[in-house]
Amino acid sequence: MSHFVPDYDRWVDREAGPVVRPYALTGGRTDPVGDTVLDLVSVIAAAGPPPGPAQSPGLTPEHRKLIGLCQEPTTVADAAADMALPLGVVRVLLADLVQQDMITVQPRRAMRPRANTDLLREVLDGLRSL
Repeated sequence: MSHFVPDYDRWVDREAGPVVRPYALTGGRTDPVGDTVLDLVSVIAAAGPPPGPAQSPGLTPEHRKLIGLCQEPTTVADAAADMALPLGVVRVLLADLVQQDMITVQPRRAMRPRANTDLLREVLDGLRSL
């Protein structure tokens, strides 16, 4: 009987660490599910306190850690930095939490309308005439 011995050197970069694990966290998914837009500057916040393992058996420890990080509103970029995971992985995990109503994406503030160039020209002309 022969035993299979995995070739770990193929899956591990000695200096960088495991190269497969982050995407194993997402089940191999590289795109967030749903139509949630999660830009780097999107502000996310937890919809409630972090659930324990008994209240949310389908959540991974990474999901729970993200909920904990989002107890105070934070950006997607800051959450990814705090998790020490690639941004793509964090976006997928956050989208999972949005789908389960555990994380909310705060709406962006409306941008101020751009000033009318004619009005600016009139102001400049008025200042020049002084």
